[in-house]
Amino acid sequence: MRSPTSAPITPAQISLVPAAPAQPAPPATGTGPGGGQEADLGVERILLCPGPESARGAREFTTQTLRGWHLDEIVQEAVIIASELVTNAIRHGMSAAGEGPGLRDVELSWRRQDSQVICTVTDGSAKPPVLAPSDVTSESGRGLQIVQSIAVAWGWMILSGTSKAVWAALQPVSNSLLASGIGRWQP
Repeated sequence: MRSPTSAPITPAQISLVPAAPAQPAPPATGTGPGGGQEADLGVERILLCPGPESARGAREFTTQTLRGWHLDEIVQEAVIIASELVTNAIRHGMSAAGEGPGLRDVELSWRRQDSQVICTVTDGSAKPPVLAPSDVTSESGRGLQIVQSIAVAWGWMILSGTSKAVWAALQPVSNSLLASGIGRWQP
């Protein structure tokens, strides 16, 4: 379910801890196709309790959010990214953070900008994500490879000594027309 009282996290609220290898963080404002600064056009977030139903909740929330923003063209890719990042946060991030009472929720957020949409998943572990080598015989372990193949960019950042955010950006197909000078994307 949505967390209506959650406010967007600003860069001033994030305490960055150096991590190796360093990955760029998703900017609160980015550079648009014309080279100018891009403002956030919307942010939606949800807290998910760690459990088997979390990936389903992430898919439903993502579908609802992107359709609400009239970005139906990227819903399928966005759902895959959100599902993979939330699953990884629960499987790897939460197990590294420990189990038992007080286990932290996973937060999924979507940030909409003029030229991109950014999915961010936070969990209660400062352990960095690992892009595993491809293994065709393995039944799991391909989540970040899938994210990397779909997203225009992805990365992670340490938020504190006990949490991290993993993010992936998508560019709506309509924006490729804007970048090429053909037409104007209307959100």
